[in-house]
Amino acid sequence: MKSAQSADETARPPGGRYAGKAASTRQEERRKKLLAAGIRLMGRQGYAATSIDAVCSEAGLTKRYFYESFASSEALLVESFRVVTREFLTSIMHATAPHLGNSRTLVRAGLEQTFGYVRQHPDEARLIMIEATSVRSQLGTLYGSSYDEFVKLLVGFTKPFLPGKGPGDAILAVMARGAVGALIHLCQGWIATGFTQPIDELVTGTERIFGGIGRELGITAWAESPAGDQTR
Repeated sequence: MKSAQSADETARPPGGRYAGKAASTRQEERRKKLLAAGIRLMGRQGYAATSIDAVCSEAGLTKRYFYESFASSEALLVESFRVVTREFLTSIMHATAPHLGNSRTLVRAGLEQTFGYVRQHPDEARLIMIEATSVRSQLGTLYGSSYDEFVKLLVGFTKPFLPGKGPGDAILAVMARGAVGALIHLCQGWIATGFTQPIDELVTGTERIFGGIGRELGITAWAESPAGDQTR
């Protein structure tokens, strides 16, 4: 078991500095350690099975420092979910930024990043895509608002390619919710089966789903594609 003794608990020089670091800097570092530990443990074994003691042990800190940053385990859960979903969303935005002028490469880049992030960050992915569905009451409105952020991102990606005014914002939002829901479900299944299916198959198959939506919306790049080839 890791020692929970922290260097911050030893005597420190006057002025609130230790090893050249200000107290506020040390506090932020401790908070980040606790967040990282919480994400790892909750992602791997679930929120209900993750105690404050376990988080402190994983982070190498005492409970005194836990309560310095978080009022409760629920507060740690909420902040962990917030941090991971923001990181996930930001990674998709960065990956798609060079492709905003081409709907086909935009979809491909977005899907490759989505599945790539899930594979490269399994603890984070389990936390926000599997564990979060069973602890929605603890997350409050955060789960729904995070889902809405992904829907808004997809709507924002789609609108510039629509011929005319499109089907209207309300219908477009419903379509986007369906697409996001399908993507989350695919990720959940992939995680649950240990990432056995090749990522390219998931990307290509999901790209065809998005291609069907693109054709329904009359987006030229998809409408002109042969029915049997929606991957490029």
